[in-house]
Amino acid sequence: METRRILMVSTFYPPFHIGGDAVHVKYLAEALARKGHEVHVLHSIDAYLFKQGKHRGQYPDDLVHLHPIQTKYPVISTLAAYLTGRNRAAESALRNLLNEVNPDWVHFHNISLLGYRILMIPNSMKIYTAHDYWLICQRNDLMNAGKLICEQASCFKCSIKSLRPYQFWRDQNYRNALERIDIVIAPSKYMGGVLRRHIKINPIVIPNFAPRNGYRVQKGSDTTSFFLFASVLEKHKGLHILLECFCGEDLDSNLHIAGKGRLEKLVRKKESETKGRVRYLGYLPRSELMKEIESSMCFVSPSICLENSPLSCIEALSTGKPLVVSNKGGLPELVTDPECGIVCEPTVENLKNALKRIEKDEELRSRLSTNALKRYELYHTPERYLKSYFRVIEEMGENVA
Repeated sequence: METRRILMVSTFYPPFHIGGDAVHVKYLAEALARKGHEVHVLHSIDAYLFKQGKHRGQYPDDLVHLHPIQTKYPVISTLAAYLTGRNRAAESALRNLLNEVNPDWVHFHNISLLGYRILMIPNSMKIYTAHDYWLICQRNDLMNAGKLICEQASCFKCSIKSLRPYQFWRDQNYRNALERIDIVIAPSKYMGGVLRRHIKINPIVIPNFAPRNGYRVQKGSDTTSFFLFASVLEKHKGLHILLECFCGEDLDSNLHIAGKGRLEKLVRKKESETKGRVRYLGYLPRSELMKEIESSMCFVSPSICLENSPLSCIEALSTGKPLVVSNKGGLPELVTDPECGIVCEPTVENLKNALKRIEKDEELRSRLSTNALKRYELYHTPERYLKSYFRVIEEMGENVA
């Protein structure tokens, strides 16, 4: 394939990031660059400073051309994007890059704090990956006030309960902007179905990928004796439910927890109460996290929210680790075809029973571990993703030329 010029647009990009969506952007940008393509990434340091309040050093990145947005007043530009749907600094930066780079296509990712109006600027092919529910939910998670799964679309009431200003700009102009997107990628079938029901688009499902890791893959029948949770430490991730599973003597194994969030105090309390059976690791860079995953018995994602396709679960599959996941959102898709984990209701009883099965049944662990690697090779390798990515672009190119 001939060399392409590709522009990625994302609110966050490592190290100025919070969640796995930005890590996916980095993985994709680098995978494309390694294939010889010219890749540019526009991202916002303003938005990161607004969310986190502290600066991080820049990663060395020789493969990808980075174009950070950083103004004198990061709070103002970021709030403007949230409140009005416009971020003039982002719009100006995008226009300049379009003139300078002249990309073959523009690939939008999380643009929640860049303003929806940037979707209307490029004349070239536009791609959007739905990493979350931002297209249809201003909370991004389809959770009513962050507590219950949204079923009534009472957005105004939800915004008040969530102590967030209502986004009045989500009107017909916004919907018109969405219709200008040429390709919408959904990382899970679940996400694709939700978007089809709510807006006039037909997403294409391409499962997320994780790079092949350089660590030794261990089977589920090894001598490791801990489960691993790695995510933000928040209630919507089901962490409080998981912690309760380790309060008694029903499980012999330990629980390791990696991440940062508002439940950190609770985690530290459980670490003390269980005399170290629950072990808090703090935030781990990817190299250390992958070693922790590789050493674990099983990776656990007991979310009570409608997960899309968590990168951490895919990274666990790449090392041959079985998954225990809740039945919410796209999580069940990650443990089927072939069976490589257990799906359960996110309750203490059901989750504990699933963990017991993994802990006690060595034959089950071994089979699920073998299937985890098969699942990764079938659906989640960089090669598989890029093949699907370019096929979709080539097919669509004839329609937008």
